[in-house]
Amino acid sequence: MRTLIALLLAAASLCAQQIPTGTLLPSMLDNTIDSDRSKPGEAISAKLRQDVPLPDGGKIKRDSRILGHVVAVVPASAGHPARVSIQFDHIVVDKEQFAAQIGLRALASMEAVAAAREPVNANSGLGTSVWDWNMVQVGGQAVFNGQRIVKSQTGQVVGRVPEPGAVLAVPMANPQRGCAGASSDTAEQAFWIFSTDACGVYGYKDLTISGAGNGAASAAIVLRSPKRITVRDGSGLLLEVK
Repeated sequence: MRTLIALLLAAASLCAQQIPTGTLLPSMLDNTIDSDRSKPGEAISAKLRQDVPLPDGGKIKRDSRILGHVVAVVPASAGHPARVSIQFDHIVVDKEQFAAQIGLRALASMEAVAAAREPVNANSGLGTSVWDWNMVQVGGQAVFNGQRIVKSQTGQVVGRVPEPGAVLAVPMANPQRGCAGASSDTAEQAFWIFSTDACGVYGYKDLTISGAGNGAASAAIVLRSPKRITVRDGSGLLLEVK
């Protein structure tokens, strides 16, 4: 009974405060999105791969689901690029669904995700554990589990490691790729395998993101490519509440 009451109170608190704008949701895609096979209205989802902290000290737990659907599909044809519009619009927390407008800050291929989860110093000696591993994030930043820190490409400490496979940091700007940084009062966000300045597409050739839930007229995230689009299940998504 106490557990049930605690869950209900947590859900009520989340509903009351909403999920703040700018909250990052590092997730793994559950479905394959394909410009030759996906259909408008088709359900899609993703699972959080790290606990997401909230301003009141609560959190959205790892493995919580983000729900959405395919909005529109245009296959590639002679002289016309492929285009797939998708929308994520609900977050499931303790079996309760909460509506949210959700954009996409960064997308990583299944291969890029796998590479970021592999240590670069796997043969560091007998008796080592995951706390001894060093990793390279999607976007190029380095994670040093033993020191519990994340360093930028220039060697600056930009984040911390609460546990192996999780990163907490303040989002950094990436003007070359089109992403703004955080405001001065922004709290730490969850990044999982993404760099704190991750922005755009990684591991997919000629694939671009437009829309990304930023426009007032539409919350659709639009994927474009001159050829067939195939974003496989297991790809990484750095989603962002708008």
